[in-house]
This record gives sequence, structure tokens and C-alpha cells, in this order.
Amino acid sequence: MTSAPEPMTNTSALRRLLGFARGHWRIALLQLALAVGGTGLIYVFPGVVRWFVDEIIPQRRGDLIWRAGGLALLAFALREGLFYVRTRVNCTFEQRMITDLRGRLHRKMARLPLGWFDHQSTGDILTKLADDVPATQRVILEGIEQGSTALLQIVVTAIVMLVADMKLALLVLAPTPFIAAGGWIYSRWVSPRATAAREATSALNATLHDTITGIRQIKSYTAEEMRQWKFLAASQRLQERQTRLMAAWAFYAPSMTLLGNAGLVLLLMAGSWWCVQGAMTAGRLMEFLLLVGFLYEPISRLHGVNQTLLSGLAAAKRVFAILEDEQEEDLDAGAAPEPAAIRGEISFENVSFSYRADKPVLHGISLHAARHQTVAIVGATGSGKSTVFQLLARFYDPQSGRIWLDGQPLEKMSKRTLRQALAYVTQEAFLFAGTVRENLLLGRPDADDDALWHALREASAADFVQRLPEGLDAEVGERGVLLSGGERQRLALARAFLKDAPILLLDEATSAVDVKSERLIQDALARLRANRTSLVIAHRLSTIVSADVIYVLHHGRILAHGRHEELLQTCPYYREMAALAFEGDADTGFLKTA
Repeated sequence: MTSAPEPMTNTSALRRLLGFARGHWRIALLQLALAVGGTGLIYVFPGVVRWFVDEIIPQRRGDLIWRAGGLALLAFALREGLFYVRTRVNCTFEQRMITDLRGRLHRKMARLPLGWFDHQSTGDILTKLADDVPATQRVILEGIEQGSTALLQIVVTAIVMLVADMKLALLVLAPTPFIAAGGWIYSRWVSPRATAAREATSALNATLHDTITGIRQIKSYTAEEMRQWKFLAASQRLQERQTRLMAAWAFYAPSMTLLGNAGLVLLLMAGSWWCVQGAMTAGRLMEFLLLVGFLYEPISRLHGVNQTLLSGLAAAKRVFAILEDEQEEDLDAGAAPEPAAIRGEISFENVSFSYRADKPVLHGISLHAARHQTVAIVGATGSGKSTVFQLLARFYDPQSGRIWLDGQPLEKMSKRTLRQALAYVTQEAFLFAGTVRENLLLGRPDADDDALWHALREASAADFVQRLPEGLDAEVGERGVLLSGGERQRLALARAFLKDAPILLLDEATSAVDVKSERLIQDALARLRANRTSLVIAHRLSTIVSADVIYVLHHGRILAHGRHEELLQTCPYYREMAALAFEGDADTGFLKTA
């Protein structure tokens, strides 16, 4: 059993993020060069001010006014031009990194095993993609755009001041060690608060997502107030955590500003005294007053950068926790025969499985489906029928026992090849937001319109699709909400027909279809099953009485197997199920034994 990974720290998250940013080093370097150039131009104006105060005005050099003013204006113009280019580059850099990281995160999540999603809320996943990824990128962007340039400006300004006047420079720089210490203390203090606020945001989004997706259930049970209270509770938790976070910022920011202003006041007092004593010119004092602004302005920016970094690193830890998850499925590991070469002979050999260690679902089941057989699995809700399909598709692997396909252990076969050989129609027909065409093409991306219409006719869906205003290009809505339950089910069946796979998995595939459509679909399924191995789960026993073999599951164990007539004679549990299924329909003959 693998040990749980150590929690990611801010340092490790930053290290991983810098490693990720190396893929965009050219544009990052360009952005930094533009920032350095813009920073260097700010020192022109203090020099021009000193020139005016110490030379041009006292010496009444009117001929130099235009030259000095033009120099200052040119420096400002160049700086703003560089700022324009830097903003455009920054936008490109930001969007490239966000798109890249979001794409990697989506790809990673799509390859994680199904068990991972069993323990995640949809709202939390959406928060990581929509909110955490941009917040993560701000760590790099703020670091380069604001942090690096601010540090550079501080260092260059300090050097200029030290070269110009050592005494004044040391006086101005006296508060900076306290400011640096304050920033370090703030980082340690706020980091857990930023993480807590990020988690609370995710919880609120998860609650909102549940409300939106479950709005029909909420309205049908008049549970609006209950959901409102749940949402308000999540909102209150977020408010509390954001308030704690901002309370820390409210103390930190003015405290650091006060220290900077103390340095400014000391400079004004000491510089004025030295000017009175004749030890310093007024131009030098004016120059230093401007330089102090250039020193403490980036320090103020660093306070904001610090806040952004802490929030971004809290988001980065959540993003990289997924990207570095070692559970990723290897879809191509193992043998990869052509799907057309798969015969479809399936065997379960003493297979046991549980989603949770304390709640077994299957207990040593064994079943066999010969090539081109139709095998039905029946049992009460919760008996493990759908789990059999999920194990066959390798959404999960059994804890013990083995599954075979064409005499080959399933775990030694490529998951991609295996799933390409399966046409799986689930009990709840799922349609993606988009058009009828887009949903059908999931079964075979290269299918033309003739193939699409053929699949629709086979699933008794062509008539209602033709009645839609846009036909194949009609929108179905999120999860197919614009269609009826029966229409969604028939589109899901059409998708399976289109895939034309050698193995069919039908999990309550006709549960939402009316009687007339069901008969048409059953005829089509009978033709389709003639050349395929079919595993069928059905609560309606009338749909599987003609199966070659019926397996009866009860509490995760196989009680009996055989044909319908045999089971009526040999399995009391099956006969009881049949009696309930066909109660009041004495003329069907389904309860007559052979």
C-alpha cells in the first residue's frame, strides 16, 4: 500500500511552477528586458530636477530649459512606449501560460482513474480549472512583471543614493530591514489563511453547482429554502475566511507604509538641516526626495505582490496536487490487438471487488459469455450488476480474481483497445451540451451523415430528429435537457449502433423508452446482437427472456445461471422476480416452465 504524499509547501509549489514556466522562457525574458528598460528610464527625471534647481535656475541658463525639459519628456515617452509593449507581451505571456496549464490539467484529469472522481466534487474540479489556474499563473506574472522589476528598482535606487550621498542613503534605507522582516512574518502568518480561503471558495462553488444541476429535484421537492440555507452556510464560511485574510492584510499594509514614511520624514528633517548648514544643496535634497519615492513605491508594490503570491501559491498547491497524482491511467499499456480482431469471448473468474474496503460489492463471481452470445445479468438494485460492466471496461480493477477477454487476461490488454471494442450504453443516457451530430460522432468521429441517419433509424430515433428544426445540428442542451428521457435514451443507443463494436454492454438501455419504441429497438438489437457478444442488464425481464444465458445476482453473489425456462424451475429467487415482473399478465406465458 502506497503511503500518502507529503503535503506540498509554498516552496515546493513555487519550484514546480518555475519549472513549468521554463517552457515559456523566451517571452518571459522579453518581458523582463522591457521591464528593466522602463525601470532605468525613471532615473532621468530626478537628474533633470537637480539640473534645474542647482544649475539652470541659479545660473539663469534659459538656453538649457528646452534641452532639459525635452530630455525629461523623451524619457517619459520612451518609458510609456515600453509600458505599452510590455503590457501586450504580458497579456500574451499570461494567456499562453493559462491555456497551457489549463490544458495540462484537463488532460491529466481526463486520464485519472474513475475512482479519483468518486472522491471529488464537480464544483471543486471546476474551481481548479476556472479559478485556481489563473491564480497560479499570477505567481509567475507578478513575480516577473512586478516582483522582479520592483526588486531591480529598489537595488538600483539604493545604489544611486549610496553613490550620491552615503549618509542620506543610509538614513533612508534604515527602515528597509524592518520592512523585509515584516514581509517574511506576514507570509508565514497569512499562508494558511490563504489556503483556507481558497478551499472555502471551492466549497461554495461546489454547492452552487449542485443547486444548478439539481434544480428540478429542488423544485419538485420544494427544497428551495433548504438549498438556500446550505448555500448561505458555505457563503458564511467563505466570508469568515476572507475576513480573516483581509484582516491580516489590513494590519500589514499600513504598518509597512508607516515604516516607509518614517524614512521619508527622516530624510526631509536631516536633509533640511544639512541644507541650512550649507553641507548640501537644495537640488541634491530634491533629487533624494524623488529617489525616495522610487525606493518606497516598489516596496509598496512588493506588499501587493506578496499578497498575490500567497493566494497564487495556495491555488498552485491545489493544481499541482492533481498534476503530480501518480494514479494516471496508462491507456496504451499492454497488448493492443485491432478491435476488429477481438472475438468477444468474456470470462469472470472468482472476481471480488469493493469500492470501499468496508463494503464489498462482488464476492467471487464467475461468469462466461461465449462469442456472439447474449448474456443477461439480473438482480435487485445494488446487487452489483453495473459493477460487472465497469470492471469489464476497466474503469476499476478487481481486488481478487481475474477477467479474461478472448483468453487473454484483461489487465494485460491496452485499455484504449479494450474500450474501443466496447459499445457501452449506461442506465442514465448522458448527452453533452451541443448538437445531435456532435453527440453521435462520439461513437465514430469519422462517420458521415448517411452513417448517422442509419444509426438513428436503427435506434428508432430518426423520426424525432427529423422533426427538430435543425435536424442533426439541433442543440440538445446541457445533459440533453431539451429532449425527453426516451429521446435521450434512443440517441445514446444510436451512438452505440454507430460505434459498431464487437462487444455490447447494455445497462438498462431501454428503461426510458415507451412500449412502441422499445419493440422497435428490441428488433434492432436482435439484429445487432447476431454478430456480437452482448451483455445486458435489465429490470424488465421481458427484454432478456430470449438471452442465451441469464445470471442471477443477489448481494454480489451469483445464485444461478441458465436460460429463462431453466431458471424458473431451478431458482426460486428468479421465479419470484419473474412473478413480480409479469404480475397481472397471465397471457404472456413468461411464467410457464418448459
